[in-house]
Amino acid sequence: MKNKINTAVIALFLAVLAGFGIAFWVLPDKDFSEEENRVLQTLPEVTPSRWLDGTVSREFTDYCSDQFPLRTSFVTLHSLWDLALGRGESSGVLYSRDGQQAVRLFDAYVSRTERAEDTDHASDAHVDAGISALADLKESLDGMGVQLAVLPAPRTLDVAVSAFDYPSDRSDALHDRLFGGLEAAGVPYVDLTADFRARYDAGEYIMYRTDHHWTTEGAYLAYAALMERLGRGDEVIPASAFTVEAVSDFVGTTAARSGFPVSDPDVLELWTADGDDAYSVCGADGAEIMTGFVNRAFLDTRDKYGAFLDGTHRLLTVTRTGDDPLAPVGETRPRLLLARDSFASAVIPFLARHYDIVAVNLSGGMTDLSALAAEYGCDTVVVLVNLENYVTSDCIRNIK
Repeated sequence: MKNKINTAVIALFLAVLAGFGIAFWVLPDKDFSEEENRVLQTLPEVTPSRWLDGTVSREFTDYCSDQFPLRTSFVTLHSLWDLALGRGESSGVLYSRDGQQAVRLFDAYVSRTERAEDTDHASDAHVDAGISALADLKESLDGMGVQLAVLPAPRTLDVAVSAFDYPSDRSDALHDRLFGGLEAAGVPYVDLTADFRARYDAGEYIMYRTDHHWTTEGAYLAYAALMERLGRGDEVIPASAFTVEAVSDFVGTTAARSGFPVSDPDVLELWTADGDDAYSVCGADGAEIMTGFVNRAFLDTRDKYGAFLDGTHRLLTVTRTGDDPLAPVGETRPRLLLARDSFASAVIPFLARHYDIVAVNLSGGMTDLSALAAEYGCDTVVVLVNLENYVTSDCIRNIK
């Protein structure tokens, strides 16, 4: 009897294993994960050079992970198991009792050719290379008479320190390294970390619980601080001038990565005003994408944050084409080059009241900011990128 049971268990195990193996190769690959809002790894291209430098091996490992059958269900099961064991963390994402989530593990750059996977250590050399690039950019822009400001948007991990039983030592060390380096290099910057931590501890809703972005209130605070840094603090439009529309049931990419259950989804706020339709948003080819700042089609999808400025394009221009009660008629509008990632999407609607904007996606390779500022006749350059990108991307160190 015992032998029969053992045989049945082995047979069941082999059947499940064979079933998943067959499903892995039979089911069509997916190019994009709507839950995680990211491109999935497809079967890698095999060439001699890619094989020898390990690229094929790394991409095939990612391919197996991204295309595994029932991957989302297994991620959720894994997170529930972690919660049951009292770990308070799954897939590199911290989880607090009030539902706050924060990514703590990243694939950090060590050098141009080496990355450390799933670590909370930032490479000092890589961060310093980014600081050096920004210092060189300032020197170049000074020679052109163009103003520069840098705003490294804080991560949830840097803000929601009080929510987790997790030391902030490494987050604080990264903060001190970056902002101390910018200060020493004479690069004008905006540091929101201390203010955001205090506001978060006071219960202000400035960072999403299930997503890595700041909320619209957080974006407004960033706008106000940036305007102050640019010497235009007296022009900041009061928050009371906007009508707030709440969009419920927003579950972001952090929750998708962790698989933790979400009992209290986030609320995405749209801050709108009568003059929104006075602004035209165009793509790199000059064709108009939309008027105003919100593409409401995204509100019916999982990627609700993409409603701001139609998501992150490689290049966008935002210009005022009509009258806006919040911006003086006939005002001579300066032009702003905004080197950005997705964090800037919720800030642009505020900045556009004061500037015509050329927004370029640094992750899209548009890093020659001196040339772009000259090409578009910009008076000001702002680098607004989440602090994670200073660690996990080479886009900052490639700036010139």
